[in-house]
Amino acid sequence: MRPIPILSVLAAAACGPGTSLVGVDWTFDGLSCAEAGVSEIRFAIAGEILTPDHFTCTEAPVGADLGTFTGGNYQLTITGVDAFGTVTHQVVQTLQVRGGREETFSVDVPRVADSSVASANLTWTFSPGVDCATANVQQVTILVDPGDNGLGGTDAGTVACSTMGTQGAFIEPLTPGLHSFAILGLRQVGNAVQLVYRTHNPPTFLLKAGVTADLTVSAESPP
Repeated sequence: MRPIPILSVLAAAACGPGTSLVGVDWTFDGLSCAEAGVSEIRFAIAGEILTPDHFTCTEAPVGADLGTFTGGNYQLTITGVDAFGTVTHQVVQTLQVRGGREETFSVDVPRVADSSVASANLTWTFSPGVDCATANVQQVTILVDPGDNGLGGTDAGTVACSTMGTQGAFIEPLTPGLHSFAILGLRQVGNAVQLVYRTHNPPTFLLKAGVTADLTVSAESPP
Protein backbone atom coordinates (compact mmCIF):
# COMPACT_ATOMS: atom_id res chain seq x y z
CA MET A 1 0.00 0.00 0.00
CA ARG A 2 1.28 3.48 -0.79
CA PRO A 3 0.01 6.34 1.37
CA ILE A 4 0.39 8.90 -1.42
CA PRO A 5 -1.82 12.00 -1.87
CA ILE A 6 -4.21 11.72 -4.81
CA LEU A 7 -3.56 14.02 -7.74
CA SER A 8 -6.65 15.93 -8.82
CA VAL A 9 -7.28 15.92 -12.58
CA LEU A 10 -9.40 18.99 -13.09
CA ALA A 11 -10.54 17.98 -16.58
CA ALA A 12 -11.60 14.48 -15.57
CA ALA A 13 -15.12 13.48 -14.75
CA ALA A 14 -16.22 12.33 -11.31
CA CYS A 15 -15.77 8.65 -10.62
CA GLY A 16 -18.63 6.69 -12.06
CA PRO A 17 -19.50 4.14 -14.76
CA GLY A 18 -16.91 4.15 -17.55
CA THR A 19 -14.30 5.92 -15.43
CA SER A 20 -11.24 4.63 -13.59
CA LEU A 21 -9.14 5.70 -10.65
CA VAL A 22 -5.67 5.62 -12.24
CA GLY A 23 -2.40 5.15 -10.40
CA VAL A 24 1.22 4.97 -11.52
CA ASP A 25 4.03 2.99 -9.87
CA TRP A 26 7.51 4.06 -10.95
CA THR A 27 11.16 3.21 -10.92
CA PHE A 28 14.02 5.22 -12.38
CA ASP A 29 16.27 3.16 -14.62
CA GLY A 30 15.28 0.16 -12.51
CA LEU A 31 15.97 1.91 -9.19
CA SER A 32 13.93 3.69 -6.56
CA CYS A 33 13.94 7.48 -6.77
CA ALA A 34 16.35 7.72 -3.83
CA GLU A 35 18.75 5.16 -5.33
CA ALA A 36 18.67 6.96 -8.69
CA GLY A 37 19.40 10.35 -7.14
CA VAL A 38 15.98 11.76 -8.01
CA SER A 39 14.84 14.52 -5.68
CA GLU A 40 11.61 15.63 -7.39
CA ILE A 41 9.14 13.84 -9.66
CA ARG A 42 7.16 15.94 -12.16
CA PHE A 43 4.08 14.94 -14.16
CA ALA A 44 2.26 16.12 -17.25
CA ILE A 45 -0.67 14.59 -19.13
CA ALA A 46 -1.47 16.06 -22.53
CA GLY A 47 -4.83 17.86 -22.46
CA GLU A 48 -5.23 17.59 -18.66
CA ILE A 49 -4.47 19.88 -15.73
CA LEU A 50 -2.84 18.15 -12.76
CA THR A 51 -2.91 19.75 -9.32
CA PRO A 52 -0.34 19.23 -7.91
CA ASP A 53 1.89 18.29 -10.82
CA HIS A 54 4.97 17.27 -8.83
CA PHE A 55 6.07 15.47 -5.67
CA THR A 56 9.35 15.19 -3.84
CA CYS A 57 10.95 11.75 -3.71
CA THR A 58 10.20 11.67 0.03
CA GLU A 59 6.51 12.36 -0.54
CA ALA A 60 6.05 9.79 -3.32
CA PRO A 61 8.92 7.28 -3.36
CA VAL A 62 7.15 4.49 -5.26
CA GLY A 63 4.08 5.93 -7.00
CA ALA A 64 0.97 8.09 -6.87
CA ASP A 65 -2.70 8.14 -7.75
CA LEU A 66 -3.30 10.40 -10.75
CA GLY A 67 -7.05 10.79 -10.26
CA THR A 68 -10.19 9.75 -12.12
CA PHE A 69 -10.21 9.34 -15.90
CA THR A 70 -12.74 8.28 -18.50
CA GLY A 71 -11.72 5.44 -20.81
CA GLY A 72 -9.23 6.35 -23.52
CA ASN A 73 -5.54 6.91 -24.24
CA TYR A 74 -3.56 9.48 -22.26
CA GLN A 75 -0.01 10.66 -22.93
CA LEU A 76 1.86 10.81 -19.62
CA THR A 77 5.26 12.46 -19.17
CA ILE A 78 7.26 11.69 -16.02
CA THR A 79 10.41 13.68 -15.30
CA GLY A 80 12.95 13.01 -12.56
CA VAL A 81 14.96 15.98 -11.28
CA ASP A 82 17.97 15.86 -8.97
CA ALA A 83 18.67 18.06 -5.94
CA PHE A 84 20.36 20.67 -8.17
CA GLY A 85 17.32 21.04 -10.44
CA THR A 86 18.83 19.07 -13.32
CA VAL A 87 16.60 16.72 -15.31
CA THR A 88 18.14 13.26 -14.91
CA HIS A 89 15.31 10.93 -16.04
CA GLN A 90 12.38 11.31 -18.41
CA VAL A 91 9.84 9.22 -20.29
CA VAL A 92 6.72 9.81 -22.39
CA GLN A 93 4.30 6.89 -22.28
CA THR A 94 0.75 6.31 -23.43
CA LEU A 95 -1.64 4.99 -20.77
CA GLN A 96 -4.60 3.04 -22.14
CA VAL A 97 -7.39 3.51 -19.60
CA ARG A 98 -10.20 1.03 -20.07
CA GLY A 99 -12.64 2.56 -17.62
CA GLY A 100 -14.92 1.02 -15.04
CA ARG A 101 -12.21 -0.18 -12.64
CA GLU A 102 -9.14 0.89 -10.70
CA GLU A 103 -6.03 0.71 -12.89
CA THR A 104 -2.35 0.96 -11.94
CA PHE A 105 0.44 1.31 -14.49
CA SER A 106 4.10 0.46 -13.82
CA VAL A 107 6.49 2.86 -15.53
CA ASP A 108 10.29 2.66 -15.56
CA VAL A 109 11.73 6.10 -16.31
CA PRO A 110 15.08 5.90 -18.13
CA ARG A 111 18.03 8.15 -17.42
CA VAL A 112 18.59 11.06 -19.78
CA ALA A 113 21.94 10.39 -21.41
CA ASP A 114 24.67 13.01 -21.13
CA SER A 115 26.87 12.45 -24.15
CA SER A 116 29.83 14.21 -22.55
CA VAL A 117 30.19 12.14 -19.38
CA ALA A 118 30.23 8.52 -18.30
CA SER A 119 28.42 6.92 -15.37
CA ALA A 120 28.42 3.67 -13.45
CA ASN A 121 25.90 1.44 -11.70
CA LEU A 122 28.18 0.01 -9.03
CA THR A 123 27.20 -3.09 -7.06
CA TRP A 124 29.24 -4.74 -4.31
CA THR A 125 29.83 -8.00 -2.48
CA PHE A 126 31.95 -9.05 0.50
CA SER A 127 34.31 -11.99 0.97
CA PRO A 128 33.63 -13.79 3.15
CA GLY A 129 30.06 -12.70 3.83
CA VAL A 130 28.69 -12.05 0.31
CA ASP A 131 25.77 -9.75 1.20
CA CYS A 132 25.40 -6.80 3.58
CA ALA A 133 23.32 -8.68 6.14
CA THR A 134 25.64 -11.69 6.31
CA ALA A 135 28.72 -9.46 6.44
CA ASN A 136 27.01 -7.20 9.01
CA VAL A 137 27.93 -4.07 7.06
CA GLN A 138 25.68 -1.02 7.49
CA GLN A 139 27.39 1.58 5.29
CA VAL A 140 29.71 1.68 2.30
CA THR A 141 32.15 4.41 1.31
CA ILE A 142 32.90 4.50 -2.43
CA LEU A 143 36.38 5.41 -3.66
CA VAL A 144 37.03 6.32 -7.29
CA ASP A 145 40.52 5.83 -8.71
CA PRO A 146 42.18 4.64 -5.49
CA GLY A 147 45.75 3.41 -5.30
CA ASP A 148 46.71 -0.15 -6.16
CA ASN A 149 46.09 -1.09 -2.49
CA GLY A 150 42.47 0.15 -2.63
CA LEU A 151 43.08 3.24 -0.49
CA GLY A 152 43.02 6.91 -1.36
CA GLY A 153 41.48 8.28 -4.53
CA THR A 154 38.32 10.38 -4.67
CA ASP A 155 35.70 9.87 -1.97
CA ALA A 156 32.43 9.54 -3.93
CA GLY A 157 30.33 9.40 -0.76
CA THR A 158 29.01 7.03 1.89
CA VAL A 159 25.66 5.29 1.39
CA ALA A 160 23.60 2.58 3.03
CA CYS A 161 25.04 -0.85 2.25
CA SER A 162 21.65 -2.10 1.06
CA THR A 163 18.67 0.02 -0.03
CA MET A 164 15.41 -1.83 -0.73
CA GLY A 165 17.43 -4.98 -1.37
CA THR A 166 19.91 -3.34 -3.75
CA GLN A 167 23.61 -3.43 -2.81
CA GLY A 168 25.01 -0.62 -4.89
CA ALA A 169 24.90 3.00 -5.98
CA PHE A 170 24.81 5.14 -9.11
CA ILE A 171 27.95 7.23 -9.71
CA GLU A 172 27.94 10.26 -12.01
CA PRO A 173 29.54 12.25 -13.53
CA LEU A 174 32.70 10.40 -14.47
CA THR A 175 35.14 11.37 -17.20
CA PRO A 176 35.26 8.85 -20.06
CA GLY A 177 38.29 6.58 -19.90
CA LEU A 178 39.83 4.13 -17.45
CA HIS A 179 38.63 4.23 -13.83
CA SER A 180 39.14 1.96 -10.84
CA PHE A 181 36.78 1.55 -7.89
CA ALA A 182 37.09 0.41 -4.29
CA ILE A 183 34.74 0.29 -1.31
CA LEU A 184 35.07 0.48 2.45
CA GLY A 185 32.54 -1.62 4.42
CA LEU A 186 31.61 0.10 7.68
CA ARG A 187 29.89 -1.19 10.80
CA GLN A 188 28.42 0.85 13.65
CA VAL A 189 29.67 -0.46 17.02
CA GLY A 190 28.33 1.64 19.86
CA ASN A 191 29.23 5.24 19.09
CA ALA A 192 32.08 4.28 16.80
CA VAL A 193 32.19 3.39 13.10
CA GLN A 194 34.57 0.55 12.35
CA LEU A 195 36.14 -0.50 9.07
CA VAL A 196 35.37 -4.21 8.65
CA TYR A 197 35.87 -4.76 4.90
CA ARG A 198 37.86 -3.01 2.18
CA THR A 199 38.83 -3.59 -1.45
CA HIS A 200 42.41 -4.84 -1.69
CA ASN A 201 42.70 -5.07 -5.48
CA PRO A 202 40.49 -2.42 -7.11
CA PRO A 203 39.26 -3.45 -10.57
CA THR A 204 39.73 -1.10 -13.53
CA PHE A 205 37.07 -0.47 -16.16
CA LEU A 206 36.88 1.46 -19.43
CA LEU A 207 33.95 3.89 -19.25
CA LYS A 208 32.46 5.42 -22.38
CA ALA A 209 30.82 8.82 -22.79
CA GLY A 210 27.03 8.73 -22.64
CA VAL A 211 27.01 5.12 -21.41
CA THR A 212 26.13 3.77 -17.97
CA ALA A 213 28.33 0.77 -17.15
CA ASP A 214 27.19 -2.01 -14.80
CA LEU A 215 30.18 -2.74 -12.54
CA THR A 216 30.86 -5.00 -9.57
CA VAL A 217 33.49 -4.54 -6.86
CA SER A 218 34.25 -6.76 -3.87
CA ALA A 219 35.74 -6.09 -0.45
CA GLU A 220 37.65 -8.38 1.88
CA SER A 221 38.51 -8.34 5.55
CA PRO A 222 41.35 -5.92 6.36
CA PRO A 223 44.26 -5.40 6.53
